[in-house]
Amino acid sequence: MPPVALGGIVPDTVEPAQAVLRACQELRAAFAFVPSWEPWAENALIALVDAGISVFWTLEGPLWPILNAGGVAAGLRQTLTDAEGMSRRIESGLDAVIARARHGLESGAAGIVLAEDLAGSEGPLVAPDFAIERLMPAYAEVVRVASEFSSPTILHSDGDTRWLLGAIRRAGFTAIHGGGGLDFDGFERLFWAAKAIDLAVIGGLQSIELSAGLARAEVLGSRIGLLTRAGGLLVADDGGLTTARELSALSHALGVARSAAG
Repeated sequence: MPPVALGGIVPDTVEPAQAVLRACQELRAAFAFVPSWEPWAENALIALVDAGISVFWTLEGPLWPILNAGGVAAGLRQTLTDAEGMSRRIESGLDAVIARARHGLESGAAGIVLAEDLAGSEGPLVAPDFAIERLMPAYAEVVRVASEFSSPTILHSDGDTRWLLGAIRRAGFTAIHGGGGLDFDGFERLFWAAKAIDLAVIGGLQSIELSAGLARAEVLGSRIGLLTRAGGLLVADDGGLTTARELSALSHALGVARSAAG
C-alpha cells in the first residue's frame, strides 16, 4: 500500500518510513512487506525492526522488468517462441535480485518476498511450461540465499496460481502471498490447494471485497478469521489497496477477523 493511502490513520506530513511504521502500530501488525525499490525502504526496514515488527523485504522478480522494458505482449510471446533466449535474459538480471535479497537479510529483514505476477483471475498469465521449467529454477537461487540466513522466502503473485503451487513448493518457497484480483471464494480455493501441499499462505483480505465498503469488510473479516483456525494462514491484504477508504475497510475487517479467530 503506498504511504499516501495511509492518510486515514497517519498525518500527511509524516515522512514515508515513519508513516508505514505508525500505520503498522495502529493496525497492530505483526509484519509488513517493504518494497525494496522505494527510496524510503531502508529507513522503513530499520524503523520497523527497531519496533519489533517483522519485515518481509520485497524484491521485483527477474521477469517483469524484462517484459516492461520490451513490451509485455512481445515478452510473453518470447517465452513461447524463444524460451532459451528469455532464460538467458532472466539469468543476466538474477545477480542483482540476489544481491538485493542478501542486503535486506543482512539489514535485519525476517524474510524475502519475490514479487512476480504469473497469473490473473482466470488462470495462467505466463505459459505454465515456461514458469515451471525456466522461472522456478531461477527463483530457487533466491531461495537458497534466504536459506543461508534460515529465513523464509515468499512468492507473491496475483491471480489464481493453483496450477503452479506444486512447483512453488518444490522450488523451496515457504509461503505464497497470492490471490490479488480474486474475491474471497477464489482466495479460499487457493488457500485449501496450498494447504494440501503444506505451503503456507499470506493474504485473505481481498481488495475487491474491501473496496465495496464496511459492510462487505465485516463479512470478509468474519470469514477470514474463521479460516485462520485451519492453520497455515497469515492474514494480510492482497497488495491491491490504494486509498484511505480501503484502508479504513481493512482496519475494520482486521478487527472482526481477530474476534472471529478467537
